[in-house]
Amino acid sequence: MPTNSILVNFNGCPSSLDSLMPDNGLANLAGSLLESGHHTIIMDFCTVNIIRRMIPEELQIDLEEIYNESIKVLVSGGQFTKSMLDHLVALDKRLEQSKSLELPKIAEEIINQALNIDADFIGFKLWTGEGFEGSVKIAEIIKSRLPEVKIIAGGPHVDWFMKNIFNYTDIFDILVYGEGEEVIKLIANYVKGNQSLDEIPNIIYKKNGNIYKTPKQILPDLNILADPIYDEKIYPAIVGDQKIKFIMIDESRGCPNQCYFCIHPQKSGNRWRIRDYERIVDLIEKLSRELNTSIFRLSGSNTPPDLRRDISNELIKRNLGISYAGFGHVRSDEDYDLLKLSGCVSLAFGVESGSQKILDQDINKRVKVDQIIRALTGCKRAGILAVASIIAPCPHDTEETLKETLDLLIQTRPDAVTIQLPGLTPNAFWYEHKEQFGFELDADCMERSMLYKIKLLLPPMMWEKLPYKINGKSSHELTKMAQDLSSELEKHGILTGIGDFLLLISNSMKIPALEMRNINRRMFFTGDFNTIQNMVLSFNDLTKRLNRG
Repeated sequence: MPTNSILVNFNGCPSSLDSLMPDNGLANLAGSLLESGHHTIIMDFCTVNIIRRMIPEELQIDLEEIYNESIKVLVSGGQFTKSMLDHLVALDKRLEQSKSLELPKIAEEIINQALNIDADFIGFKLWTGEGFEGSVKIAEIIKSRLPEVKIIAGGPHVDWFMKNIFNYTDIFDILVYGEGEEVIKLIANYVKGNQSLDEIPNIIYKKNGNIYKTPKQILPDLNILADPIYDEKIYPAIVGDQKIKFIMIDESRGCPNQCYFCIHPQKSGNRWRIRDYERIVDLIEKLSRELNTSIFRLSGSNTPPDLRRDISNELIKRNLGISYAGFGHVRSDEDYDLLKLSGCVSLAFGVESGSQKILDQDINKRVKVDQIIRALTGCKRAGILAVASIIAPCPHDTEETLKETLDLLIQTRPDAVTIQLPGLTPNAFWYEHKEQFGFELDADCMERSMLYKIKLLLPPMMWEKLPYKINGKSSHELTKMAQDLSSELEKHGILTGIGDFLLLISNSMKIPALEMRNINRRMFFTGDFNTIQNMVLSFNDLTKRLNRG
């Protein structure tokens, strides 16, 4: 018997152009449900319009004023005055209040849709921080009005925190971890009384006060995946330039690496699983035609080099005129000239550190510094924009090892560098062996990690403290080390704070990367709805497939 469902994407107020991309995960789930005869609709609240709703004009004016003041201070090399910091804190409180006022309205929209289609279940994609806390509040309102409707949750937050979510809230009837395309069809059977929960893999649920977790199951063959659905009747946020038409393609899953900080192998398996390259390009061609776009990203966290080569050859053969980004490999000698010819514009490399000692001791990357240098320089030589992703400081980083990272980046001069603090993800090797790496957890570490929000209005040194120390270093000390590295890179003319997504967007719009980074920061800091709307309109127009020949 077919079911009716709603799939919800809420991640707070969008904070960057790439946060306005369509959600390929929910599009995949919709494809699975429709293929099995069920009915569903995607309600995606990561849109241009939600920015206008959450940041009213009077608040936007005040944010614009403090942003301009802050830029003057930063450019002059000065320090924020106490009055400026107090003003920022006050504006942050106003912004939080404004955002919170939208949550009941969002819940009401979902309730009305659920009543309209007689929904059997509602599925939330859970993100960390603002997205998680907001989704819980929205779900609570829905449950109070529609107690008979099952509320399901999946997504990255579940993969990270698993059973711990039930220690914070029991608003969700079922949590889904790992891959959900097959699981959601079984859940649809369950809500109609045709399946028991203990027969469904990849779920966590409560029964009689106890928490149960069923075994993990991964798809053995990605070729059985249904195509993602972006049809405007199923995914109405696609209409009217509410989303930036930059489409993710699931070409591969799984990762044979065993990086100590990462949970990808636990989630997706430690071996590569791929779609046939012809099917991948078929999907790119189909979505390019249906959505009238020419911009894509291979979403696999570790695309096999042989698969990327075959995709590249097929793209060249079909002459589709598309541009794309993806993750690069630091351990393999790829044919970057071929990738460039096929439309590859930018690649993000997981460099993590420029110190061989740190790579071996803290990262387990199984890579040599010389290989990293060869990958970055080879990528750039072919004319592909190279992004180096760095973790700083790593647990055992010292001034000396951070200097080695700085030296490597100065030598290779990637087009951009992104710097992440050492995040502690439950179930990752770092977490399971926390003493080995010097992590000292606060008593309430798990709950604070679940609720941790990055306050983009405030200077990083004013962000909430991380709920752990690393080898005696507080979060403020860790943040300063990361900021110092960023400052040194900027002094050497190396751009920071922009990833491969924005580099591809800037390339497509013919806006210099530095200018794009600064525009992106300003318009999302200030909630400048009109500029954001115009940027999305311009991007979607410039990247129409008809404009690309």
